[in-house]
Amino acid sequence: MADTTQIAGGRAPSNPNSYNPLAGTFFPPGTPVRQDQFHDDTVLPGRADSLDTTIVTGFAVNAGVGSTLSVNLGVGPSPLRSNRVLVQYIGPLTLTVDQWAEVTGNPQGLIRDQPYFLSATDLGKLTTTAPTGDNVFVAPVGVGVSPTTLFILLSFPSFNGGLFLGLRGPAGNASGKAG
Repeated sequence: MADTTQIAGGRAPSNPNSYNPLAGTFFPPGTPVRQDQFHDDTVLPGRADSLDTTIVTGFAVNAGVGSTLSVNLGVGPSPLRSNRVLVQYIGPLTLTVDQWAEVTGNPQGLIRDQPYFLSATDLGKLTTTAPTGDNVFVAPVGVGVSPTTLFILLSFPSFNGGLFLGLRGPAGNASGKAG
């Protein structure tokens, strides 16, 4: 099998659990990442607030180094995409307590047997509480095995709401309420 690591974020045949895309912006290890809409070979931090930013493709194993220009809104082309980041998309990912603390906001790292979700409010962060409210997504991403290990279990996100996507509710109108 040919080595595809140098093209379009391919993965080395020796490691079927990760791939090596370009980093579209700076982000720390443990960041849940998503595909850049404008560049197939690039990843950006995820956030569960729109379909474009919610589908997580994995977690950064090392720090992503790229442009900070597109991180504010999480949209727009990433002008500086020269550094690759290792992204793991399944199985146990072990980082330091401090690295997980930066992504979860918990100084003790991860919580054993706790499910983790993509945050709907903070770019590239995890939460132990599934996002609630209208027009947000619930994106389960894994379960804490120890303070330093997350077992990655990426799931397709579910959507809370109908107006944002233009879906019709049970009554046939956009809000889903009769009348």
